[in-house]
Amino acid sequence: MWRRKKMTTVLKVDLDYKAPEKWLQTWEATRKHMLEVFGYSVIRMVRHDTTKGQNYFIEIIEELPPETMNMLQFLMGDDATRVKINSWRIQRGYQDWNKIFDRKLWRKGTKTIECFYCGNIIPLIGVGKDGEGKEMP
Repeated sequence: MWRRKKMTTVLKVDLDYKAPEKWLQTWEATRKHMLEVFGYSVIRMVRHDTTKGQNYFIEIIEELPPETMNMLQFLMGDDATRVKINSWRIQRGYQDWNKIFDRKLWRKGTKTIECFYCGNIIPLIGVGKDGEGKEMP
């Protein structure tokens, strides 16, 4: 007998605050409840502690479009800058849009440019002519 595999989605939430454990337990319970109110079933919720806070990976039963995923991540308290960057990636059609930051994109003193069209500040790291990921002069 063939069984159809249920499609799932993994939501990623970046919290940049080291909250007390009791707060995190309450956060997890309220996020699970919120998703259930929206009609989603949570399969599992995995927490990874970082130097700045926590990253959560929340698997739900149902395949969702990118815009809905990003909205749910926003409602769950995802880092606002990450939500904004993810929105840009989605609008541009990137398949791998939902990344948890694995390194800092901007540090104090980094050279930047301002986008002529939208006014966003863009760090000039990893775009040097030498191709070695060095900062541009």
